[in-house]
Amino acid sequence: MISGEIMTTRQRKIAEYKTGMKKLVATLSMGLAVLSYSHLSAAQELASIRLTDVIKSQGTGNIDLFKDMSASQLEQLRAANDGQLVFGVDINEAASGTEKASTQAVTVKYVVLTIGFEDGSQQVYDATSGWFTETYTLVAEAPGTTRSTYYTLLGESGSSRITSNNSIQDTFDSTLKIAVTDTLFSDGGNNASSATLRIGLLQTNEALGDPEAFYDFSGGFEDLALLDAVDASFIDDYNAGYEEAPMLVLTNPPVEIDLMAVDTWNYFPTANTFYLVGYEDLYPAKGDYDFNDLTVAYRVKYGLNVDGDVVAIQGLAYLITRGSAYSHDWHLGIDLPANTSGTLSCTTYFPPDYISRGFTTTLSQDCSSTPQADVSGNLDLIVFEDTLNIYRDPAGSLFVNTASIPGNWNLRYFDGPKSEFRLDLASPTPMASIMSAPFDPFVHVLDTNRLIRLLEVDPSYQDENGYPFGMLLTATWKPAIAAYNVGIPYQNFDPFVQSKGATNANWYETYVSDYIVDIPTADVWAW
Repeated sequence: MISGEIMTTRQRKIAEYKTGMKKLVATLSMGLAVLSYSHLSAAQELASIRLTDVIKSQGTGNIDLFKDMSASQLEQLRAANDGQLVFGVDINEAASGTEKASTQAVTVKYVVLTIGFEDGSQQVYDATSGWFTETYTLVAEAPGTTRSTYYTLLGESGSSRITSNNSIQDTFDSTLKIAVTDTLFSDGGNNASSATLRIGLLQTNEALGDPEAFYDFSGGFEDLALLDAVDASFIDDYNAGYEEAPMLVLTNPPVEIDLMAVDTWNYFPTANTFYLVGYEDLYPAKGDYDFNDLTVAYRVKYGLNVDGDVVAIQGLAYLITRGSAYSHDWHLGIDLPANTSGTLSCTTYFPPDYISRGFTTTLSQDCSSTPQADVSGNLDLIVFEDTLNIYRDPAGSLFVNTASIPGNWNLRYFDGPKSEFRLDLASPTPMASIMSAPFDPFVHVLDTNRLIRLLEVDPSYQDENGYPFGMLLTATWKPAIAAYNVGIPYQNFDPFVQSKGATNANWYETYVSDYIVDIPTADVWAW
């Protein structure tokens, strides 16, 4: 049963995308076959062989393969093409009507390959055992008017294939493939002693016009060659005459490459780590400068298509501390090309005990005004909305995870909400055109209506002495106890700021433990 997908245009880019890999596979197959037949001469090593016999002007051919090759050569070419004999056909049709130099075709009525063996047996390969060409169509055989499905051979004339590598690739247009399950030559085996290919072309009812007039044969001689794997792959990928052929159906249509499908993920910072950011929310006043008013962990990943372009942006974030009487919206901004569009979804999830404690009646909610929103241009996502309302201390404190508690802190640490978001882009976007990590994580302090951005993103968010109000921190960050200036536990912090970062770059690695909150690492808070 012939089956396939009707194509009105050829998808050359897809074929070209696959050509390199197909040629590599073919080359490897050739190498294996050469090893199997290393006793043969160099002239016999898997080279395509032009055949003496042709399809004659009356549309029939009786091709004696052994005029041009031995059984061992025939077996080499069968093995190199994964158990198929692949015939190249040079289409030589009259350029009349819709047939022209750039596209012409014939229709195949029957193919019969008969192999004789040394023991006197024969094996016949025909429609029952399986043969096919790369294309087929619906045409009526003369003089009838009922259309049926037939395989076709397409080509062109007078071409100059500048990408071809030899005379076979430059001359032959289409392939005819016959599955041959028998081994045709082996040392001491029952080897092939004869091989005859009978092929007949269909006399279409030209009076019906196209497609019959296009897929007829006009009395030209169709030359044949038995192909190696490289030449077979080249001819199939070249698609001679396909572009303009009417009612063409591909026998083995190329796999559609969905350029909007995610092929791989690229993580920031990594698949197993997070960025950690902290804020002092009294900006522009320095306040107590304990730098625990809001601490957020987040990571982002790009969904890349097969071309390496971004088709999705996905992220995950956790609230770690909230040491403030103020409430905040925590945003993640990502600059995108001006013409970018897509669909955004965002969900905030609450720890399971939030319901039993009466903090919420549901364990999830949409992230503010952004769920299923259409994005145009830059992304400005409210990942956490109204932190004072959504991030509670079960012990009743105004602050969360900012107090010094003796003993095992892990028993006192309270999981915060997490949010997951995803932006599905409307079209692939080059990664280089998107804002670099760590992007723009910023706080909107609702009580003061102030924005606070990281010093690394916008240096204006510092006081006259160079002290920042938002910082990108280490993943092992331990915040200061509430109301303690961050410079008390981290005694190298002030020298770091005063030197404008020239010294004490690792200020966060050394601290006085009496003045920090020893919050757990991500293996605890990343629930």
